[in-house]
Amino acid sequence: MSHRGPKSATGIQRRTIACVALLALLTLGTPVRGEDFAALCADRTAIEQVYYQHRLGEKLPFAQASPAALIEQLVHDDRRKESVLRKNYGVEITAAQIEAEVQRIDTTTHAPEMLAELKAALGHDPARFARALARPIVVDRLLRERFENDDALHATQRREAEQARASLLAKMPLNQPSEVTWQLAPRPADEKSAPATAVTPTKISAQSEAYANEATAQIAQVLSSPVEEPNRKFYFEALDPALQKVLQAQLRKSGDVSAVIETPAEFLVFLTRERTAEVLRVASLSISKRSYETWLAEQSDNKS
Repeated sequence: MSHRGPKSATGIQRRTIACVALLALLTLGTPVRGEDFAALCADRTAIEQVYYQHRLGEKLPFAQASPAALIEQLVHDDRRKESVLRKNYGVEITAAQIEAEVQRIDTTTHAPEMLAELKAALGHDPARFARALARPIVVDRLLRERFENDDALHATQRREAEQARASLLAKMPLNQPSEVTWQLAPRPADEKSAPATAVTPTKISAQSEAYANEATAQIAQVLSSPVEEPNRKFYFEALDPALQKVLQAQLRKSGDVSAVIETPAEFLVFLTRERTAEVLRVASLSISKRSYETWLAEQSDNKS
């Protein structure tokens, strides 16, 4: 009996801690009310102070770089995004989503020392960390995903892209196209890859598949500055496999036109200029979607 007593007490303590943690997470699924605004601002200030300490180079004193009014605006913006997500898309943030984000941050961080500092700045309180740091990340990610994939919001730009594709099929010239040449040979092992941009997967309309990563980064680089690096090589194998599959199937010979391809930021149409065993050279037309920031600014301000 004397040996079982401590085990039983330990088990009760563990269950109590687990219940407290669960209750804390459950409260994170509800909207932040006005009385919590000051606490959120205090936590955001603590977070920004950690970021400030790691900022290199000359910098203003923290009070000037991140005044109270700016902190309040950041917190207000986070709450506003959640309101827009709820009102426009009917999405309520759940405790499970926030817990998953906390775990993602813990397991994938490339700056464990800074993460430890952030947790210390928030009093090593899991609930404060989840609410002040993880929750805004979840909200922004979900809102961006729905905005980027909202067919109604981007219908005008899609129609423009479809009209451009129809013109190409009718052998009409592209209006100010950009060109990119992909090397079809494998990329040399000692050659650095083009820097990838983290993007939210978005459907390729004709295939209903998702892709992300270096595909958008490569295309964006070529469209934005096609003449700045004339010797730069882009490798087809670096594109996402889903995008490779679509382009391989649709751009088989000179004159072939791709389906309208949707990325998070734009619609793309490709026209094959040349295809050999070594290279795939295409002209491309980019039509930008509506701006996320502009659209968000247009939404009504609901602080509930």
